[in-house]
Amino acid sequence: MSAGQVVLLAGVFVPPLLMLAMGHSYRHRTSAARSAFWGGVVGYGVGVLLTVAAMLLPTVAWAGAREVIVHGSLLAGGLLGMAAGWALGGRRAGGG
Repeated sequence: MSAGQVVLLAGVFVPPLLMLAMGHSYRHRTSAARSAFWGGVVGYGVGVLLTVAAMLLPTVAWAGAREVIVHGSLLAGGLLGMAAGWALGGRRAGGG
């Protein structure tokens, strides 16, 4: 297996499993954890859209970045979305 395939498999399984764990006892979580959950959902959705767009466009249009986008956008989208949600949720809870 290449490194790109490992990243793709991690992107398919890791963010949904993290969101599944964060969704358990959702009502009893802190606002930062709930925001991280929804940030992960939105980020993963954006990653899916980027992956599909990269797969559907001709290879010439993406040049060398196509493989990076296809393999990494699911993992990056989910994890960055969770991090952004956590940061925004923690700031909102502390400031409000």
